[in-house]
Amino acid sequence: MLIVRSVRPSEFEQARDFIKSIFPDAMVQLSEEDTILIAEYGGRAVGFAHIIDEGDRVLLQGIGTDPSMRGQGVGTILLEYILSEYRDSDMPIYLKVKVMNPAIDLYSRYGFMVKKFGDVLVLVKKANS
Repeated sequence: MLIVRSVRPSEFEQARDFIKSIFPDAMVQLSEEDTILIAEYGGRAVGFAHIIDEGDRVLLQGIGTDPSMRGQGVGTILLEYILSEYRDSDMPIYLKVKVMNPAIDLYSRYGFMVKKFGDVLVLVKKANS
């Protein structure tokens, strides 16, 4: 069974290592004010989401799934969890992805609109949309 839980600050180092295992080239910077979600299957981390609440907007800093679990709904479950947490918020949610990211279709299905900036896409989900 897949569960999603928040990471405690004492677990941030483990979470950073997990994120780096999925995105080895990423500059992973975590702050104690950030929200880190971990999706676990059988007690093993299989996905993560890194959320930064800036007060007037939410930055979905990263979302990723262990390669062994891709295509099995982990990213969808994480995204649905995040959207349910901010359902009653009037803050837009921003997400930066690379142009070739296969998850763009997933984000679009959940109301994110694509804005292109060179080789980077910024996806925006307006409040309550």
